[in-house]
Amino acid sequence: MLGDHLADKMKFYGNPSCLRSAMCMFTAAEKGVDLEGHFVDPNGTGAADVQALAPHGLLPVLKDVDFVVCGQQGIMSYLDDKGFGPSLIPRNGVVRAIHYMWNQLATDIALDAVAGLMSGTGDAAAASGCFDLLNSHLASKSNPALRGDFICGAFSLADIHWAALAQGCMLADSSDVVESRPAVAKWWGLVKSHPSTSKENIRGYDVLPTKTDISGNSLRGVTINV
Repeated sequence: MLGDHLADKMKFYGNPSCLRSAMCMFTAAEKGVDLEGHFVDPNGTGAADVQALAPHGLLPVLKDVDFVVCGQQGIMSYLDDKGFGPSLIPRNGVVRAIHYMWNQLATDIALDAVAGLMSGTGDAAAASGCFDLLNSHLASKSNPALRGDFICGAFSLADIHWAALAQGCMLADSSDVVESRPAVAKWWGLVKSHPSTSKENIRGYDVLPTKTDISGNSLRGVTINV
């Protein structure tokens, strides 16, 4: 698998402070897909390009030759199918249902709490409650189908959802939300060192946005095998 590439680099439109963009970038790295990053400020730079591509200017946006998909769920699914290596969606029906449940908890509940920390408009209590749930799940997985170090046992899109949120806590100088919870802290260490499922020479964690990216209005994209 090492060295395999798609014929064309996909164009990815997003924002480094957008947690949904981070989820997509991690997925691309995990599946060995190059992304050409395009910074978008919803009220300025790149906004017109996104409006022309996506319904209601919905971010993030992925353009693969003539195919366009917007919103992180559709993009992550597409990258999972288009990229290399095994699928990041569990095949077992029970595990797959739990996987989707944790994805939804991430995007429907925890994302707003972490985004509030990043913007300075929220407090740590809401985010802490979300990571308490994750800590409890990771510490007491009783279903044999979930055996393993990650949220659903094997590494999946659920881990990518929560990895972006954990990184958001780091960017908000609220690392204790992650690191003070033993099971979450152990999981986070494993996520950061997890090699690409595609077997390419990259780690998903390495492409997550940094404070420098945010302050510089820069979306680095994803480059495989530099």
